[in-house]
Amino acid sequence: MLLPVGNRLMATREAAGFLGVRPSNFVRDWASRPDFPAPLAALSSGRVWLAADVERYATSRRSPKPSEARIAEIARRIVWWQEPGPTLARPLGFVARVMASGSLEEVRDVEMFFGRRALLEAMVKATPGLFDRRSWNYWLLVLGLDRTMPLPARRVP
Repeated sequence: MLLPVGNRLMATREAAGFLGVRPSNFVRDWASRPDFPAPLAALSSGRVWLAADVERYATSRRSPKPSEARIAEIARRIVWWQEPGPTLARPLGFVARVMASGSLEEVRDVEMFFGRRALLEAMVKATPGLFDRRSWNYWLLVLGLDRTMPLPARRVP
């Protein structure tokens, strides 16, 4: 089969990276869907897709970015003691609070709005007392951070 010039290919690892998931999760959660584009070829090293097909499929499946009103609604619920304006003026603190006590849907919306990098940075710059040990270990695992990274603790002089 001849490909027109300019078509890029994606193997499992590249497609997983494009979608922001691990290769094993890509195979299980994406490539196994009946509506996912058929691979161009199944080689001994794995399946190969046209990059344009994977990108088109991913774009059609992605939810729109949450609105600022939705983020303000989450801020109002998570940081109930103050108005959303001051809360959202410190986005990393807000993101960390959502990670520590938000629902799965709220975390997803915040990640879509601020980006995965904000979740990583919120962990690295977390203030003491915000995360409990369980949520800290959960996020270290989910974000692929060093599992020996200590939970921030308050220091008493």
